[in-house]
Amino acid sequence: MTFSLFPRVSRQLVARAVVCTIAVAALTACGGLLDVSDPTLIRDQDIANAGGANARRLNASDYLNQNVATLAMDVAKITDEWMYDAPSTVSNTGNGDYMLNRRDSEGYEADFGNYADPHLAGWDRIYYQTSIAIPAVRAYSPDSVRGDFLGQLYGIRGYAVLQLAEDMCPGFPLNDVGADNRPLYGGPVGTDSALALASAVLDSAVKYASDSARFVTLARVAKGRLLLDQGDYTAAAAVVAPVQTSWVYQTESPYNPFYMNPRSACSGCLFFAVGEQKGVNGLPFVSAHDPRVPTQFLGVRNSNRADTLYRTGYTSRNPFAMTLASGVEARLIEAEAALHANDPNWLTILNTLRATAITPALAPLSAPATTAAQVDLLYRERAFWLYLTGRRLGDLRRLVKNYGRDPDTVFPTGPSPVGTYGTATAIPFVLAAEAKANAKITTGCTAR
Repeated sequence: MTFSLFPRVSRQLVARAVVCTIAVAALTACGGLLDVSDPTLIRDQDIANAGGANARRLNASDYLNQNVATLAMDVAKITDEWMYDAPSTVSNTGNGDYMLNRRDSEGYEADFGNYADPHLAGWDRIYYQTSIAIPAVRAYSPDSVRGDFLGQLYGIRGYAVLQLAEDMCPGFPLNDVGADNRPLYGGPVGTDSALALASAVLDSAVKYASDSARFVTLARVAKGRLLLDQGDYTAAAAVVAPVQTSWVYQTESPYNPFYMNPRSACSGCLFFAVGEQKGVNGLPFVSAHDPRVPTQFLGVRNSNRADTLYRTGYTSRNPFAMTLASGVEARLIEAEAALHANDPNWLTILNTLRATAITPALAPLSAPATTAAQVDLLYRERAFWLYLTGRRLGDLRRLVKNYGRDPDTVFPTGPSPVGTYGTATAIPFVLAAEAKANAKITTGCTAR
């Protein structure tokens, strides 16, 4: 992976930082740009001040905002959230999206060769941007905002590592940057090790952001999600207990990657559609007619004209807010912990959400007779509440790891309109791309 570190800091933000003083109440950079002949010639000493530290913080946040939705698309592709379709005239050779949708690890890696590793690189960039920002905030931010700024940055950092742990196959590298702005390439990381690191970072977020409920709560919900992955259900419920159900933490994405062009507007495009019982095990996101996953008619499938496809309810590519964490997710975490403890309150929590967290209210659920069916119901509720938020892959992997499910009973499997599904249970990293820059990476995924 090729790093481009300090030069990635937004020139607009840096130029502002050189000449402005932090507006403490607003916690934002001030307006106006530095009028210089060559804005690329900015040295570290030029931004060794409070404004420069704030620019680096804003840059890390901006990286998250601009990339998180696109990265969530990868989760939708490999799971049952999205199905793939393409005109018969379009070749799927060299199409990594197609390979990811088929759970074909080898095909995915081969398509990207040694030039790109989109999913790992996306979260890596978010991660190492916080490494650039945190020392600057420690050194230069005023006491009145330093804690909140650090809490935000550690929250972003921990969230990135958590997402990598849930999304990537074991053995991926976690690359960082040193104090000299040079890359620090990491060795192979296992899922459990990544979760342990994310846990420590999220604890730091809670510690530093003690005066900012927004950043503390982001860290709490992410930590609860992490504790579910680790199988510590009691601790997961405890950490999210203070989170109000109405609370939500959203990004400010500059465009909406989940919007799907209607067929009439894009006759030669590759298409994704809302998943509908994808690969035997997929949920009926379309036919359930559930208001949590609104859909619109997209067109008929190219390979089967009798098969209708639906797009998401998003109607434009305009900027939108994607939910990173919420009080609804906190309640779902509590429900899973209760179910694990054989506490019947798990169903009460789900039905309370259905009655109060969406309009119009959804009908109450009844408890299935078996534990396995109860788990299925809980994870179905999670799938609909958290649709297209990057959670589904972590959920399916947790069903395998914590509940002993066979991957072929939870992931899309068998024949599909676009080929036969493979066996990947995580997003692979591209070995050739990583090994090209990182001598510590000599083998690919240690498990699928």
